[in-house]
Amino acid sequence: MIEKQFIFPTQVFRAVYDKSQELQKSVVPELLAKEKTDTSPVRYTANGYTSYGNESILENPLFEDLKNFIDTCVQECHKQTKLQHTPSLKSSWFSINRKYTYHEEHNHLPDTWSGVYYIQADQDHPGLTLVNPNMKANWPRVNVSELNEANSPNVTCAAMTGSLIIFPSHLHHKVEQQITDKARIMVAFNYGF
Repeated sequence: MIEKQFIFPTQVFRAVYDKSQELQKSVVPELLAKEKTDTSPVRYTANGYTSYGNESILENPLFEDLKNFIDTCVQECHKQTKLQHTPSLKSSWFSINRKYTYHEEHNHLPDTWSGVYYIQADQDHPGLTLVNPNMKANWPRVNVSELNEANSPNVTCAAMTGSLIIFPSHLHHKVEQQITDKARIMVAFNYGF
């Protein structure tokens, strides 16, 4: 009998923020206004915007309850992974993605935990695509009868309002090109020591 054993699994954690609708109503106008007044915007493409490098958006009092929720979730992820010490928020920013925007593959080293929280998103928006580190050698690329966790080069987590995704900062990730005009608004963050 052959026994299956997972070596080097990657844990990704998901949660749902139960106050997502109230948060969306209160912060979307504020974030759109911040985009308009930014004198040196960072744009991945012509239609996209990110506040990366400006302020740690989760430190804004409007996000106090969300930050507490994310803090609690990250601490639980850390505890379940059996890591020592207590990670704290190192950086956070928001992005507004519109038609034709995308984010190329990257990671968030040297931090420990990274994640995204979707303020405004739905099934029409591209999700967060996590790249399988075990597939970097492009094995196998042929003769796959069915994609599964052992042979898939990546997995995409759906973008939905209120959804929180937390993953190890070393994990490469990307966002495929958006094909809808409807804005997808999210907060991204890093925790470390």
